[in-house]
Amino acid sequence: MQSRKQEILKAVVREFTVTASPVASQALVSRHFLNLSSATVRSELSGLVDLGYLIQPHTSAGRIPTDRGYRYFVDFLMEAEPAPPAVEAYIEAEFRSTPPDPQSVVEKVATIAATVTRNASVVTGPQGGLVRVKHLDLVSLEPEDVLVVLVAEGNLIRQQVVRVSSPIRQQELTRLSSRLNRELAGRDRDELELRLNRLGEGVEKELLGSLVEALSLFESRGGGMVVHDGVRNLLKQPEFAESSRLHEVLEVLEETRYLVALLQELAANADLQIVIGSENRTQQLRSCAVVLTTWGPSRRVQGVLGVVGPTRLDYGATVGRLQAIARQAGARLAEAYA
Repeated sequence: MQSRKQEILKAVVREFTVTASPVASQALVSRHFLNLSSATVRSELSGLVDLGYLIQPHTSAGRIPTDRGYRYFVDFLMEAEPAPPAVEAYIEAEFRSTPPDPQSVVEKVATIAATVTRNASVVTGPQGGLVRVKHLDLVSLEPEDVLVVLVAEGNLIRQQVVRVSSPIRQQELTRLSSRLNRELAGRDRDELELRLNRLGEGVEKELLGSLVEALSLFESRGGGMVVHDGVRNLLKQPEFAESSRLHEVLEVLEETRYLVALLQELAANADLQIVIGSENRTQQLRSCAVVLTTWGPSRRVQGVLGVVGPTRLDYGATVGRLQAIARQAGARLAEAYA
């Protein structure tokens, strides 16, 4: 695309983002292109319409971007805008007052994202191998039945009755739990599996296997945690004035299993993903833009943070604010595992 057409497309996107009204050539000349005539700008606008980047709703109207126009803008013209200092300070203060456990941080991420982007937010909890042992209790129920009480970091609790292969008394279980607490505190599932593979057959191996299973369960639950917020923000957008369009978005947000799969699929190939209008494979989101980024306490342990809004989204500002949230949320959650 010629540079002048690029500048005019960028100006149309920016104007339409703010006004939600078709952009006329006169407005472009007066605000962006004082050195160009209205006739020149109209000619360039017509060319952008012919190329499929803009449409003209009716003959006397200005132009608005198409999904293709937004895609060109995002891929070639958009500049990610760092979050303003006041927004950064707000994000930092909110996380500072949030307990550093997964559920609290996920909920706070959703609230902050909805507030600073003024759209609907959706967040999945980080998934990976960073759930670690905090404390273990072993209680004899029957000669061959042991109640295993595992407390993982983040105050996640799992209680499970394990049938062992040979009788064991409470006195022996107390000594075993004391030793395991010394040796396993702060260890994650991968480390427990390495230890498990080195053990010979016996009660300790059977009980350690239950701990590995519990940590695996915590990890899978963390990845399935989905929180969304800010649906009320969509009510303020003219694109969602019709309740039927808002209901379509709500259908997707409320279907947790489907949403987890959708977000993980979209974010699988990139740390930042922007899906615009008709690019959405989900029919209910065809009128929306979805901006996603990954977040978490490490590169290995990550969830997805996203914003759902109209295609008339301030993409540059949204990306910058989501990245600021992801950075500070990951640092806050990492404190739980320090």
